[in-house]
Amino acid sequence: MEIVLKSGNCSAKINQKGAELKSLVVNGRELMWNADPKFWANTSPLLFPMIGTLKEKKTLIGNEEYRIPKHGFARDFLLTKESESENSVTLSLTPNETTKSVYPFDFKFTIQYTLTESGIAITQKVKNNGSEDMPFCIGAHPAFACPGEFTDYRLEFEKEETANIPNYNTKTGVYEPNNRRTIIENSKVMPLNHEMFMNDVLHMEHPASRSVKLLNKENKGLRVDFADFTGLGLWQAKNAPFLCIEPWCGSQDYDDCTGVFAEKFGVVTAKAGEEKTFTYTISAID
Repeated sequence: MEIVLKSGNCSAKINQKGAELKSLVVNGRELMWNADPKFWANTSPLLFPMIGTLKEKKTLIGNEEYRIPKHGFARDFLLTKESESENSVTLSLTPNETTKSVYPFDFKFTIQYTLTESGIAITQKVKNNGSEDMPFCIGAHPAFACPGEFTDYRLEFEKEETANIPNYNTKTGVYEPNNRRTIIENSKVMPLNHEMFMNDVLHMEHPASRSVKLLNKENKGLRVDFADFTGLGLWQAKNAPFLCIEPWCGSQDYDDCTGVFAEKFGVVTAKAGEEKTFTYTISAID
């Protein structure tokens, strides 16, 4: 089921399955990737309670082995609509037999989309309704349209960045912390090209910035603000005309990890009864 939001010069479309943002139009300009299956048939899948993949596809929770699928499972379910207005919608997911078989926690995941004057605010909440600590990863995977020559685009960060990123091993599906390359050094500007992404996702583990702009040579584009997230992923399918700017808390496993879910890189822990909130915004720049 498709949910349509409208406010002023902004409109958005959200698929109730996976609460996926499918379209965001500001002043007549579509910001989101069109999900052409030739490159990638998604637009903005949810990442909960996992980001990426697990080492050897398994993890330990309470001394029991579990196999959480890539990027978790929130993107796979029809979320429950809790409230809706002309410019906002709130959707939620609670445990079922499928989720319990891979993630044995009593959670409530909620996501709210609210149109703003220049784009959209996305607020994700995770509540621990159980009696024990609940570790989880959470993130976003929005893909933004980049029509024309990709080398005409650049990222401009809020602060100077230096990122020596771990290599992603496409065979094992995990990061190699002892095999790194520098993608930006003492600069706010990162020029873009397709070759940067030939080894899959770029993981900025500790970005100084909490805001980044994606701009073309005419200085038009968008800004992503991600104050509540600790890391950032950058990705595109091979030679695709889009860029994913992904706020993360957590990441794919590293090849030297312990295999314990609660000890994953960037993992968040909610205590019994606690609710954690994570907001990011997408704003057009014209």
